Amino acid sequence: MFTEIFGDSPQVKVLDLLITQDDMEYTKKEIAECADVGRSTLYTFWDTLERYSIVKKTRRIGNTWLYKINSDSPAVKALQEFQLRIVDIVDIIVEEET
Repeated sequence: MFTEIFGDSPQVKVLDLLITQDDMEYTKKEIAECADVGRSTLYTFWDTLERYSIVKKTRRIGNTWLYKINSDSPAVKALQEFQLRIVDIVDIIVEEET
């Protein structure tokens, strides 16, 4: 939903993926692939996602860390609530148009 409204910048694509798939764990490579962003692009803002506790490490497989959205983060809770409100508003607009 975020990409539909806010465009397809790499940050929006990653947030949209992680918020809508909040039960999934991903490697950074998988996040880049699933969000359709380049890995080098992902690395340009990944530290910010970690610094603001948007993502968290969940476990390690070999030398690779898995990550997921940090549902305990106040920032993530606000984004999830915002997404739900946007969906409700869009549903109302669609109903009014039909």
